[in-house]
Amino acid sequence: MRFTTRSLLLPLLGALAIGIAACSGGDGDTPTETDPVVLTPLPDDVLLPTVISGDLAVGENRFLVGLQDQETGELVLGADLSFAFFLLDSDEGTLKFERDAEPIVITRSYTHTHEDGELETHEAGEVGAYRTTADFDVAGLWGVEVSGTTADGQTLEPLRPTFSVNEEPFGLAIGDPAPLSEQLLLSDVDDITEIDTSEIPIPEQHDMTVADAVTSGKPTVIAITTPAFCESQICGPTKTFFDDLYSQYGDVANFVHVEPYQVQPVRDGECAQLSDCLNPIVDEWRLQSEPWVFIVDAEGNIAAKFDGLVTFEELEQALLDLIA
Repeated sequence: MRFTTRSLLLPLLGALAIGIAACSGGDGDTPTETDPVVLTPLPDDVLLPTVISGDLAVGENRFLVGLQDQETGELVLGADLSFAFFLLDSDEGTLKFERDAEPIVITRSYTHTHEDGELETHEAGEVGAYRTTADFDVAGLWGVEVSGTTADGQTLEPLRPTFSVNEEPFGLAIGDPAPLSEQLLLSDVDDITEIDTSEIPIPEQHDMTVADAVTSGKPTVIAITTPAFCESQICGPTKTFFDDLYSQYGDVANFVHVEPYQVQPVRDGECAQLSDCLNPIVDEWRLQSEPWVFIVDAEGNIAAKFDGLVTFEELEQALLDLIA
């Protein structure tokens, strides 16, 4: 989520309002300065696409689009989609390139401990989006026309949500040195729950600072995510995949989990909103949203980064690229 208290629906509607203006045909008349702006409500059965990737910049980007049923508010999963990317340098825009979209579908789950100590895992529904790689050659206002059919055969209306591409990313870029952050460790607190909101925290993910990890000469995987305070549908089980990766590769790479919020002040009610209690690492790593996973090479430079929804396979491949 962004570091504000809003749901996925709000950015979907905002992107839609801009997107309608970008791709509506009209009657061909050029509006004047005195013409009123009229927003026409869409039919309830129109599916709403929105760009959920943040911090897009010139060059290659991991690009995610969410699709939502506006009647139910649910994410639409498993559709067969394609993306057409337009530079909005004119009324119609200039088609720059097209890409097929790969659906991501992830089953959410949570684990709790019974009084007798037995662990039990429950499924909690599915979450998903549509992924491709987009290589932008120029900064500016862009649009992506999302077309295709859903799993039940419904054809999408030609809506074109818009988004900005910056000359340089606001956050860290691939190849940048990882900031030498000094977060609280297990040795700094009375209980691990003061620095980790996971249902089952892993102590080993809190025994090394980011600074020590990225200067250790080993690859490092850093998860900046909050299992308890995540508010949007699109967060996904990032921490679960991070833990799974740790269980398989913890002997060849460092794994560091950092909450983006100061956990204890939030729990003590000291924050009017979550963004009032950001962890310093948010500013140090120039983050505008969560969750994020960064994979840092043995030299301490950013080798891969993933925001929002991510699969275990994506994380694993990025790490294998460093250790294989």
